[in-house]
Amino acid sequence: MKTNSDRKLSEKIVEFVNLKNKKVLEVGCGDGRITSLLAGKPKELIAIDPDEIKIMEARKNISGVIFYISPGEHTPFSDEYFDLVIFTLSLHHQDSDSGIEEAKRITKKDGEILVFEPVVEGEVEQVFSFVYNENQDNLDAQKSIQNSGLKIKNNETFTAEWVFDDKLDLCQSLFEYYDLFFDPFIAEKIIIFLGEKSECRPIELSDLMSIQLLKKDQ
Repeated sequence: MKTNSDRKLSEKIVEFVNLKNKKVLEVGCGDGRITSLLAGKPKELIAIDPDEIKIMEARKNISGVIFYISPGEHTPFSDEYFDLVIFTLSLHHQDSDSGIEEAKRITKKDGEILVFEPVVEGEVEQVFSFVYNENQDNLDAQKSIQNSGLKIKNNETFTAEWVFDDKLDLCQSLFEYYDLFFDPFIAEKIIIFLGEKSECRPIELSDLMSIQLLKKDQ
């Protein structure tokens, strides 16, 4: 399995916001795949995730970044500390209402909040949903944004690509991605869903994501 998803996300961050001389927080950094591509660009980069093992891995592999074990809903930071808070495909992995409210608290009055989220109509999202369905969480995250009182300064969708050697690589990779045991019945459903595309070598799937740049209503 190969994907350019992390690279596309980091490129969009640089395209949408100026990181220079900014205090930046990444919420839901995981093992730091995207964090590593942003390191050195802002004045100060802090990244948080509730998974202790992933934070330990990020600390070991990435320099120039401060990592904290913390959920997005309750962070250890003071009011109006950050110029920019970034949710890298993580808002739907938490209580999205609380996550947005916490981001508002720790963002400066003239600061910005950047939210990346999967779009449920995307090809990758539809295939992944056979293994782990996050569609309702994604929809709830969008409702939280709409009800947040934040201004949407910019909003667009973009695509990344996932490439699998064949249908076996695709199915095995999906279960490994979610740390789940392989289920041949679900794998068969995925192959049926893909139809003729499942026989391609390689199999290329399009990943549809949204990026929303939000500002406080001053």
